[in-house]
Amino acid sequence: MNALESDRIVFSNAKLLDGDQPPQSGMHVVVRANRIESVTRSTPDLGRDDRVYDLNGQTLMPGMVQAHFHTGFGPTPSAGPAPILGLEAPPAFMGMVAAKNAMTALDCGVTSIIGSSNPGFLDVSLKDAISIGLIDGPRVLACTHELMVSGDQADGTNRSWYMGISESGLTRRVDGVEQMRQVVREEIGRGCDIVKLSVSPGHGSHPAADVSYYGQDEIDAAVSAAHEREKRVRAHTASRESILRCARAGVDIIDHADLIDDEGIELVLEKKLGVTPSMLWTVRYLEFAASWDYDTMGPFPIGDGFPETRAAVDARLDGVRRDFEYTCGVLPKMEAAGVRLLVGDDFGFPMMPHGDYVSEFEVYVDQIGIAPLSVVRWATKHGAEAMGRGEELGTITPGKLADLLIVDGDPSVEIGCLRDGIVGVMKDGVFHREPPRPDDAA
Repeated sequence: MNALESDRIVFSNAKLLDGDQPPQSGMHVVVRANRIESVTRSTPDLGRDDRVYDLNGQTLMPGMVQAHFHTGFGPTPSAGPAPILGLEAPPAFMGMVAAKNAMTALDCGVTSIIGSSNPGFLDVSLKDAISIGLIDGPRVLACTHELMVSGDQADGTNRSWYMGISESGLTRRVDGVEQMRQVVREEIGRGCDIVKLSVSPGHGSHPAADVSYYGQDEIDAAVSAAHEREKRVRAHTASRESILRCARAGVDIIDHADLIDDEGIELVLEKKLGVTPSMLWTVRYLEFAASWDYDTMGPFPIGDGFPETRAAVDARLDGVRRDFEYTCGVLPKMEAAGVRLLVGDDFGFPMMPHGDYVSEFEVYVDQIGIAPLSVVRWATKHGAEAMGRGEELGTITPGKLADLLIVDGDPSVEIGCLRDGIVGVMKDGVFHREPPRPDDAA
């Protein structure tokens, strides 16, 4: 090979976990510029300027996608909770939180994120800062505010209407078909790539009542307005009815889907939609609830912000457990049916900080019995498809963008090795964390 044609990065002797198939040992992957040039079992011809990394059997896998990412969730300087989620700190401070969360995610091998509701077009600013090199972070599919109807569970003014607060934090009230079209168009025009709808109560800390906040015509309007502009839509849906309405409309990502049934699964498959179960939140919340001291805490200000009696708390937690057990039973059924399942949860709270992403994977593998290889596929191939970028990301295939991880261990056997075993991170052909080479130590 002519040396002038080289200047490539070569990964040799890799255990290739390509994002779709079981691992293959003794593989060689060549990266030129920001693309994967070749994937071979035979050793490639090397150019004089090629930079070679002998992985000696370590795993080479695609970069991961966090498909439910709240960029602004994290530590705040305030002494107490804000009256509305998304108003915990000034916008400038929340921008710094978002930048830290993005860098943490990339450190953990997350090379792409799909945003989920945030205030002040925080995702758009983060995406722009990363794209011009101001900070290092994953590629960002920027999300809108969380669009919700007047008076739904996400409406913070239910608790603070008397304060006369003009800012709505990460939510935005939208009622009716015409207002839905206008707001979706506006937020996309300001740089958002995916629209977030709040369509039902429930998930995690509340049981799912079988209602849908938005009518079918309103959901249809949101999807139509977004898809006409080649943008995507996601929706918080826990109840059966909300899942069915969103699936009929073609909402691209169904968040949570706690009470999905056979009809819902069939619709999701027919429309080729994604589902983010986000089940770590429930696990951590129920663990936290087990520590409550009923005798000393008195009425609990945790039910939509209003005090609850012990009996009401017990009833609510029983409902959460019941929904969780149902979802645990239906998740393997979705996996077996071929539903595009995704990873991502409400990271950023003290009980599940950003960076703790592998704990969600372990819920699916250790608690529910999903195969580790399947969860790897959710975090790579499925995530890329949910972004609308399956042709460029998600698997290690010639021609695709070089988002790659080097892992000391095999995640398809022990998913937990993704917590501490990532020794190399490449995004778009550039190392964020470069692995050592034998000649570097010389």
